[in-house]
Amino acid sequence: MTSLDLSLHLEIPFREIEQHLEHIKHSEGKRLIVRPAECRDCGFVFKTRKRLNCPGRCPECRGHRIKGPLFELFS
Repeated sequence: MTSLDLSLHLEIPFREIEQHLEHIKHSEGKRLIVRPAECRDCGFVFKTRKRLNCPGRCPECRGHRIKGPLFELFS
């Protein structure tokens, strides 16, 4: 799920979803799997990015067409 999908599903404002994901990431008994963001122009994958929000532009091609990270939550 994307951040927008999660905010709609959980009825949490989109701007607050990153804070909730950070909390879940550090909670015991929960596992958050993050599939990293990817540039749609050159295919660069943001593997080492620690922040959970979508990056503004690609460091390789400087493009702005970024596919945001996807999240999976397991109990």
